Amino acid sequence: MLPIFMDRLLAKAGALTDIEQLTAFADYKLPQVLRHFGVLEYLPSLAQRIDAQELLEAGSEEEVELRAATIWACELLRRELARHGRIMTAAEIDLRLWLLGQNSSAMQPYHRTRTIYY
Repeated sequence: MLPIFMDRLLAKAGALTDIEQLTAFADYKLPQVLRHFGVLEYLPSLAQRIDAQELLEAGSEEEVELRAATIWACELLRRELARHGRIMTAAEIDLRLWLLGQNSSAMQPYHRTRTIYY
């Protein structure tokens, strides 16, 4: 079930009847949250670059892998939740993780990438 404000937002944006078909949105916050909770583990060399807040080139192997791993991790979370009777869409999982990331002062830095796509 979507939070009330999400229902209202979707109603204003248009009728989406197949939101369950959406994947998580591979932005910069979700990998940070997934890393914090041990869902994603970075190679030490990548972790060092991210922790040093070095810029990852848009479209680079590291940046694309982070985005792909984020989408897949959210899908695996969705499946595991469903297996335990907790039905959620990837978009709902995305929203919850993103909201957790808004209080990220205790988390390691998020990856930096200059891009218009997220």
